Amino acid sequence: GAASAQAIRDAGGRAHFTRCNVAKAEDVERSVAEALAAFGRIDVLINAAQYFAAPRTIERTSLKDWELSHATGPLATLRFMQTCLPHMKERGGSIVNFTSGSALTGMKYTAAYSAAKGAITALSKVAANEWATHGIRVNVLCPFALTPVQERMIGTAYDNYTRTAACSPMRRGANPRDEIAPVVVFLASDASRFLTGTVVHADGGLNELSPVDYGD
Repeated sequence: GAASAQAIRDAGGRAHFTRCNVAKAEDVERSVAEALAAFGRIDVLINAAQYFAAPRTIERTSLKDWELSHATGPLATLRFMQTCLPHMKERGGSIVNFTSGSALTGMKYTAAYSAAKGAITALSKVAANEWATHGIRVNVLCPFALTPVQERMIGTAYDNYTRTAACSPMRRGANPRDEIAPVVVFLASDASRFLTGTVVHADGGLNELSPVDYGD
């Protein structure tokens, strides 16, 4: 986080990094307060944090994994949205919440994670409906990207990226910096001012197109 903030400053921008455990209400409130102190206003909120439980069948899903998935996902998203709302009501703004294709397709062995992401999607649509009168847009981003964490897992027992990429029409995940970040910028900016309550797929067609191939 600190390195990212410094990179933004080096590029001529303004940035403030704060450490936050999104599962703790007091951390959420402090982070929003620090953002207000640093910049004087809040125009955009991006909720991307999420605990990912190790893949397990539903019957082997532990209460701990379920609670942690929901504490860091939909509950944290709700807290940030509620805390930022009073500061976004005056001039409007944009909220971008992250979901996952696993919540849309019922991916096996991801009950805790998928349920959390599904809840975020539903929450986002309700908020988009309620807050449109305040000029606040709420959209959902569904990405498929090769993150540094997934890169380290390739070839291990926890490698779900390789099999998922094989089912994708483009046969790969996105580069987060070049192919996901610009979509977030678009959703955060006035260029998407008439877009709200929408699930945007930046996944190379993974969740919208069939992987079945009958050949010639």
